[in-house]
Amino acid sequence: MIAIGNTIHAQILDDSTQQLYGYHSIRYGTEEDVFFNKGLTREVDSSLASIQRYGYIYRNGQYSQDLGNWATPLKYVTAYMPSQLGVQTGFDVYSPYEYNANNIKYFDTKSPYAEIKYYQGSRGQQSIDLSVTRNINANWNAGIDLRRIVSKRIIGFVQRNDKQAENYAFDFFVSHHSKNKKYFMLASFNYLEAHNFENGGIRPDSVYDADSQTERPKRKDELFDNQLSQVWLNKQAFPYRMVRSLDKRYNYRVYQHYDLLKDDKLQVFYRFDYSRKTNRYDDNLLRTNEDFYNTFSAYDSRGKYDTSEIADRTDFNLFDNRAGVKGSSNKFFYAAYLKNRYVTMSQGGSYGEAVKLNTYTTEWYVAGQLRRYFDTLNRSYVEAVAEQGLNSVTNKSTNKNNFMGAINAFYKDFKIEVSTWAVSPTMLQRAYRSNLVSWDSSLNLQHCNRFFAGYTFRKKKIDIIPSLTYNLYENYIYFNDAGTVSQTTDKTQTQFQPKLGLRFNLWKIHIYNEFQYNVVNTESKLQMPPIVNATQLFVEAWLFKRATLLQVGFDVLYRGAYQANGYNPLIQQYYVTTPTGGDRALDYNYMNQYFVVDFFVNMQIRTARLFIKMSNLTTGKGNGYYSTPTYTAIPRTIDFGISWRFFD
Repeated sequence: MIAIGNTIHAQILDDSTQQLYGYHSIRYGTEEDVFFNKGLTREVDSSLASIQRYGYIYRNGQYSQDLGNWATPLKYVTAYMPSQLGVQTGFDVYSPYEYNANNIKYFDTKSPYAEIKYYQGSRGQQSIDLSVTRNINANWNAGIDLRRIVSKRIIGFVQRNDKQAENYAFDFFVSHHSKNKKYFMLASFNYLEAHNFENGGIRPDSVYDADSQTERPKRKDELFDNQLSQVWLNKQAFPYRMVRSLDKRYNYRVYQHYDLLKDDKLQVFYRFDYSRKTNRYDDNLLRTNEDFYNTFSAYDSRGKYDTSEIADRTDFNLFDNRAGVKGSSNKFFYAAYLKNRYVTMSQGGSYGEAVKLNTYTTEWYVAGQLRRYFDTLNRSYVEAVAEQGLNSVTNKSTNKNNFMGAINAFYKDFKIEVSTWAVSPTMLQRAYRSNLVSWDSSLNLQHCNRFFAGYTFRKKKIDIIPSLTYNLYENYIYFNDAGTVSQTTDKTQTQFQPKLGLRFNLWKIHIYNEFQYNVVNTESKLQMPPIVNATQLFVEAWLFKRATLLQVGFDVLYRGAYQANGYNPLIQQYYVTTPTGGDRALDYNYMNQYFVVDFFVNMQIRTARLFIKMSNLTTGKGNGYYSTPTYTAIPRTIDFGISWRFFD
């Protein structure tokens, strides 16, 4: 009887808990939301849509390239625009894996809230995410995010469990507001440690041709036979004698604002940001691997300071302080502030004092923003943004000031963005010291201009979303296939990108499609596929008296043929490749067109969402495809994933 009574009591408690707490009782926001006086009002997405698209290759309409495996260096293929003024470090290929302070979610919960995400691939890929947050009281909230991604080698493995990459990310966040909400504070700490055990890609070799009775180079489609053993680096089964790269970084961020006048009409704000980053590249078998470094013509493959190993190291410190006034009045939002940045870089490794490099930059900026809203929800608006460098002091570049200006308009289903930027070269582009190469460059500001316009036509069963992007670059800075940095001076780089999105529902059938067409100027340094198309087709239905939502369908990603960026592990950069002008079957940097087809089954049961997916069904048609020149993509796998949320 006691057991029965306890069971009944537990059931009643569980039912009441479910009524009190759930998606309706939790809200969140970002630092940007708080800055614009919107508070923590966003709703947590409870939909099942695209849960199977957990990867980074195609996300938010952006197509990217990696080294064919989870947690490997990542780069947007379509052209990018700067996101902030001020000199940057230049090491960004692991940035998508960090918890960026700008995107951290700050919560307002009525109960403890947690989410667990687990993804498992059948080729040794695994990702675990954990988020936990709770309100300490009505005015304080704290939480943490944890992520671990690991992958095993697909090419060049000696032992079955040889690692390809692993990274660990963590953040801790706190939000607080006073009872009268005059004061708001957001604070966060985030950390990333990313390791990649480099293999250099598949090493091309030759094959005997029976017709000509001579040796000939292998074609791209024949290199798949080499992927188990014929790679450039890390060919030996010595776990502590590896070629590896490391990106380790952490960041502190504190944002505060205080109301001087009621109703947010006049506020003062201050944001402190400190980041530290360490990048390393180690090769303990330099003499064995010097053939790989010979593929970069600017490198002294035998070593400038040490002939036995590479032990390059770069350390950055970055302080970013900004303070100013802002406020909301009627339908207007305004802000004006002063920004100071101080960045240092130290390079050298373990080669002694001769190779050491220490650089610094001190920058001052003034910025302003004015926004006019057109609706009560503050979703439609037009705004003007401007930022101007006042003074820049550096020991490695000329005294040139950055600037940016933008006009953005969002009205109902119409969106337009116009921006112009003049940005400094990164610290890495300015100067570098390595055991194989050194440079001190004198680069001009890079000018970037962007125009975007889009509209969403909404009907009962269909949405059509056309858009147009035009990007123009002057003094474009890029890394070349010699292994160093270059800048265009006599020719602008342009990208013209029309897009067409489609969302169509008929009965239980859903079709989502996004088509993009990329046009770049002749001999462009912007290397991207002319066509990228992503299609999702699935059937959706409720089962078991609407207790379970089921989706069954296909994901199809098409990438057109193009001359692709290669990857240089020494400097952790993707670089512009040069066409050979000969047989494209022998041009290892020319990527053939390819379809990637995935079959998935998604399911939602209360607060648990899960999927099972067979990825890359087209592996059986041909040998496969390359994600980056000489790096094959993941072959057919069976992936499983679950996302489970807890509200008590």
